[in-house]
Amino acid sequence: MSRSKPEKRAAPRVQWQLPASVSFADASRAQVELKDISSRGLFFFAPEKVEHSSKLEIVLMMPPELEGFGGQWVCCQATVVRVEHTPENKVGVAAVIDRCEALPQI
Repeated sequence: MSRSKPEKRAAPRVQWQLPASVSFADASRAQVELKDISSRGLFFFAPEKVEHSSKLEIVLMMPPELEGFGGQWVCCQATVVRVEHTPENKVGVAAVIDRCEALPQI
């Protein structure tokens, strides 16, 4: 009999394939597609190796379903809390959002 893992997330995730621009600790940037996001965290596949606990800056349009910044362009500061390596040689990155600011509308 399999047991399901208890939910550790503090906020519900929205399954939302969403483009984002990520700046990594080594100053490199990449365009990624988020797999899911919540008001407190997100998950995406990175094009390069990412270290646990590293700092990220992520620019994206928050999904309208999320409270607070929903439907706005934001710049988030985040910390990597989990790195997964898939059989397809992808690098999955889970990060907790430390701070998020709405970007001005132009």
